[in-house]
Amino acid sequence: MRYVVTPVVVGLACVAGLWLVSVDARTDDTGIEAGLIFLIAAALSAVRPRAAILIALAVGAPIPIVEAMRSGGVPAGIAALGFAVAGALAGACVGIIVRRSAASSSA
Repeated sequence: MRYVVTPVVVGLACVAGLWLVSVDARTDDTGIEAGLIFLIAAALSAVRPRAAILIALAVGAPIPIVEAMRSGGVPAGIAALGFAVAGALAGACVGIIVRRSAASSSA
């Protein structure tokens, strides 16, 4: 089961990252977008804590990549990567804590 969960979670992270690029192009509400990036990365990393960094890159990297291609310079959306990393690490911590408490309560 573990070998199926990781590709599914990483695939969902890629889809979420591409969806967030379209959200970024259509809205100027940076706070909502930053919250979405953080929460999506956190939720997916809570499911699969070992893939937290890969999830953070899949969720947060598409926005600065697309902005760099549009502008040709250093993208302003590089903060998206920071929010994704913070969310992924927070979610991984929560996932680890929940798994350890579930394992100790069942023993």
